[in-house]
Amino acid sequence: MALPRIESHMSTTSAIITEAEAIRQRYRKLSPQDAMEDEKDYKTLVHTIEPNRLSAIFKTKFSADGMCKTGPAGLKEEQARAYFEVYGPNQITPPEKENKWIKLLRMTFTGIFNILLWICVIAMVLLLVCFDESKSEVDAETNLKPGELGFNSTEKELEEAGGDDIVTPILLSVIIVATAVLQWYTEMLAEDAMEAMQKMQGDKPVPSVRMDRNGNRIENGIDAVNLVPGDIIFLEAGDRVPADVRVMYCTDGMEVDNSALTGESMPEPRNVATEKPATPAPEARNLAFFGTTVLKGNATCLVHATGDNTFLGKIAQSIKTSYVKSTLEIQIEHFVHFIAFIAVIVGFVSLCVKIVQKAALADMIQYTACALFSQVPEGLLPTVTISLMFASSEMVKRQVLVRKIDAVETLGCVSVFCSDKTGTLTKGEMTVQDLVVCRSPTMISKDGMQVVVREKGTALFPRSCADSCDAISVCGILNNGAELKKDTATGEDMWTGSPTEVAILRASSEVQGGPDGAKQLKQKPENNKLFEIPFNSENKWMLTIHGQYGSPKVFAILKGAPDRVLKFCSVSQDPASMAVIEGEMKKLMNDARRVLAIAKRDITSPPAKFEGTSAADANFPMRDFEFVGLYGIEDPPKEGVDTAVTKATKAGVKVVMVTGDHPDTARAIAKRINILKGDATTEEGNQFSVITGVDLDTRVPKADNFTDDEPHDNVVWWKKAVKHARVFARVSPIHKQVIVQAYQKYGYDGIGDVCAMTGDGVNDAPALKQAEVGVAMGIRGTEVAKDAADIVLQNDNFSSIIDGIEQGRLCSANLRKSIMYTLCSKVPQFAPTLAMVFGVPEALTIAQVLLIDIGTDIWTAIAYAFQPAESNLMGRAPRHPKLVKLADWGVGVYSYCWIGVWQTFFCWVMFFQLPGLMEAWGHESAHPHAIKSDADKNILTQGKTIYYWTLVMGQIAAAVSTTTERQSLLTYCFPNTMLNIAFLFEVLLGLASIYAPVMHGPFDTTNLAREEVGKPIIALVVIVIVEEIRKFIFRSLEEQGMCGWCLNTGKVEESEGESSSEGGSSSGEDDSEISFEGKKPLLC
Repeated sequence: MALPRIESHMSTTSAIITEAEAIRQRYRKLSPQDAMEDEKDYKTLVHTIEPNRLSAIFKTKFSADGMCKTGPAGLKEEQARAYFEVYGPNQITPPEKENKWIKLLRMTFTGIFNILLWICVIAMVLLLVCFDESKSEVDAETNLKPGELGFNSTEKELEEAGGDDIVTPILLSVIIVATAVLQWYTEMLAEDAMEAMQKMQGDKPVPSVRMDRNGNRIENGIDAVNLVPGDIIFLEAGDRVPADVRVMYCTDGMEVDNSALTGESMPEPRNVATEKPATPAPEARNLAFFGTTVLKGNATCLVHATGDNTFLGKIAQSIKTSYVKSTLEIQIEHFVHFIAFIAVIVGFVSLCVKIVQKAALADMIQYTACALFSQVPEGLLPTVTISLMFASSEMVKRQVLVRKIDAVETLGCVSVFCSDKTGTLTKGEMTVQDLVVCRSPTMISKDGMQVVVREKGTALFPRSCADSCDAISVCGILNNGAELKKDTATGEDMWTGSPTEVAILRASSEVQGGPDGAKQLKQKPENNKLFEIPFNSENKWMLTIHGQYGSPKVFAILKGAPDRVLKFCSVSQDPASMAVIEGEMKKLMNDARRVLAIAKRDITSPPAKFEGTSAADANFPMRDFEFVGLYGIEDPPKEGVDTAVTKATKAGVKVVMVTGDHPDTARAIAKRINILKGDATTEEGNQFSVITGVDLDTRVPKADNFTDDEPHDNVVWWKKAVKHARVFARVSPIHKQVIVQAYQKYGYDGIGDVCAMTGDGVNDAPALKQAEVGVAMGIRGTEVAKDAADIVLQNDNFSSIIDGIEQGRLCSANLRKSIMYTLCSKVPQFAPTLAMVFGVPEALTIAQVLLIDIGTDIWTAIAYAFQPAESNLMGRAPRHPKLVKLADWGVGVYSYCWIGVWQTFFCWVMFFQLPGLMEAWGHESAHPHAIKSDADKNILTQGKTIYYWTLVMGQIAAAVSTTTERQSLLTYCFPNTMLNIAFLFEVLLGLASIYAPVMHGPFDTTNLAREEVGKPIIALVVIVIVEEIRKFIFRSLEEQGMCGWCLNTGKVEESEGESSSEGGSSSGEDDSEISFEGKKPLLC
């Protein structure tokens, strides 16, 4: 509901300013004396101030009992309007977004590789302009017509290739702009998806009360964005708290879920008692915070902070938004330096060649520049973008939204995955996993107890146990504070109440045939609720009495902490039976279950009116209860998480649980989902496998991050921690960020791990920002967490992000393959220039080089973006960007010294075997300044043509060979349709260059005999065969552990076989753990 316009004495500008200053002065009384005007920390005294004083500070009104259900209450409308002018809308200021058009320009003209390409474009254009002017002056002075420059045909060819080739810079410009537009469009789609998600999760109007000018009560629903300090609002179970509020009234046992702020999955109680001044605001029981949820009970609340002034807002504003380079940007920057070094060498050698030939200055400059430009892989930029787009689109199919497209490649490099537990690895909801019932209530010591667990697959309790579980399920339904309601927005069933109560009600309903069976059970007259003592922290139990009014017999149900419930049961007098019960309780607690007991008894001759709040003052018997059974409750792992963790481990990614929960709970869950494989075999491994927040308190760096000046003891401790730790429990938000920093500093044998961090709460945001890849939950996640993340899981499924690692690795592998392919042709392209120093006729013109680079190679390079994964992609260690770069010495050796040499060899073989070429070369060598005969010209042109055609075949062989790094083509075949089309296009364009007359002039080619066209196919076949032999040798070396990051698959299989789905242990964590640290690849 929008705020109404009300004419009042405060409608003038001066009145609003005066009132605004008065409001600010009153509001300062809520802050400590040391709080500054622009205080960044959350400091408030509102929880320590008595209600009557709060009423005066906010100039609001509420009833003496705090309920505000009748009579005038809240702010007057004109006051609310003035407050809105002062405090603004109740929303957290989002991170400043870059203008979409400025973002497009930035993507087009910035970035080191873009700048390099634009320099090439500008230089080409300048050379074209300068060369045309120089050519015009020469023609004017010499009166020579084109074609009359006889003694130096090479210079004329360069003029034709260079002076008229305006297409090259235009095409290169189009590629740069189109690539930027594609990347920009992809990120815009991700932003639109985020906005759509936010709209879907929009808040419903908040029930509130205000007063009109005359003080009459106005009840309405106000949009959360229009709430102001001083508003009185009403909350009930299931509601999201719309602002920071002081609880003025609440029902007994009210609970809230603060996990979004604290990471704690357990509900926290709320009450109305004024806190002591020493109590920190985040720990106050009479405050509820923006973004949290009411789990149980109803409340009347006073809004005391909105928007950026809330606890959530303070955390959001404190998160640093400094830009951090992605691993891909760092890799591209390194690659540009690598290419620039090669290009400068090539350009320098080309310049020396032209100096030896005593060429004209213009020819010298142009030839050198073109030789330098030919070393730049123009296809890399679109290949990078299209690869990332393709991987991003594949991840969207898995409900993974990529907000920053570079994060896809970084995800493939992740070596450590730090994950929050609640809501990420687990469902984020309490669930009854075990029902422990008595086979015979009076013969427990003899008959024992039956443990009923959920079936695998269906996750339901077996129907065959419905009879034995009838008593515990009936009691669980009747003695319960949760409810099943209809969601007014979606019409779907919604469980409301305390998570523990909801878990028991849901499980009991399953046994009784579903929600309808539970409703029918509660509606029976004999089950009518007559009296209730709600759960409280002092009793630690809940009691309900059921029956019909006036009936001579009713029954009571008691549920709560086992030690409190059992002392009211008759079984407590039987030590043997108690030993059986305590044994079952211990088993449950060892599995990190929260255990509740339930009991019942009949009450004959009940009092006319039941009274009492505890066992001491109850007017009915509180002894001799019949023990019914136990509930084993936990927040269970999500389906498929254990498999995803195993998949990650086999891929060399260490999954680490980082949680605020109890260490025993964290340890039990970690074992069940394969994060912990069992007890460590070494004392050091056992000491560091599970680390608590208390252990971290003295290990936090003094500065914002770890430095080289950290105490030696801390450095040694952290190195052991990042090596052995698999669980961090009872950690604070600061600890989470420090843990990520420690892996980045000390992990991977001191090189530093590449970290991903998952989380959903505000407390996770700093760590999400710190990690190389931040992954937020789309459903449970707070907006603060999503804003801090690079990737958002729309379905909150941890397994999806593990699949995303494969997409990231595939993207990285394809980029590396594309670079290897593109660089292969650079050696045979440069070889003719070097050979000219020794008098060898020109074998390849600049125009032909550009025809290969722009005409064919660029499209083939782009086609690598669609290359499927090799069979063992997830069987290798992650590529660490500091050890294995996209373009490292391995790529250089492969492209320049292996495939490039083979291509150069075959190009020269085909060039010199051409009939008549040696004679034409002899004529040119004997008479270098003489006019060539038409026959010699034709032979030399054929030589250039066959050199070019052989290089085309060699590049197809390079493309076929680089489709896999290890896997044989016999098993991989040709699955990339786009690449197959690129092969066909290369062949057709090459043949067109040979046989199409329109292409003969610009590219200095000519017709070849059929047998000459067929000979270069030998190069294609031989190169592919020798590459298959190389791959076979490398596969053999890998199996022996002598090459690359090699997995010992035997150990992986052994580890899997020894671990059970329910947390069974393996032969030893250290023995079964896959480790790649310290291992470096022999070759790519």
